[in-house]
Amino acid sequence: MISEAIAELRAELHKAGAGSLQPASEEHLEQARMFGFPPVLVDFYRENEPDSTDGLVELDQRLWSVQRAIEENRDFVPGVHLFPLGYVVFASNGFGDAYCIDTVHVNSSGEYPVVIFPHDVIEAGASLEDVEHLRLTVAINLEDFLRQFARRTLVEDVKYE
Repeated sequence: MISEAIAELRAELHKAGAGSLQPASEEHLEQARMFGFPPVLVDFYRENEPDSTDGLVELDQRLWSVQRAIEENRDFVPGVHLFPLGYVVFASNGFGDAYCIDTVHVNSSGEYPVVIFPHDVIEAGASLEDVEHLRLTVAINLEDFLRQFARRTLVEDVKYE
């Protein structure tokens, strides 16, 4: 259950002094919806937006606030090239590789997997076919991702071929 994964994440963040999660403002939620974040991510942010002071929480990886996630998808590589293809950056590793909600490959339960892409090889104008071979699934859904994030067991290695 996602609430158990969130409780585990909150406890780990507190123990590590790594930031906190708080309810997102209605303004931030509306910006996330208008930008095109999938409902599962908007629902997560409703009660669990990373501390807006820094715009992130960090254990071994970084989980972005609404504002930082919008910036990652609008202004920075690889998000600016992945977002139009259906991948929504919401977290990253220490190297800048992007964890994305994958709205392209929805599973049979209607859940979005979480994938990672390298930050330095996806180019402007890339097509879905151009990036598919770089896509690496790291979690079956957001709940699985949050649990791995809290436990510091997320895959960080990316595919380059």
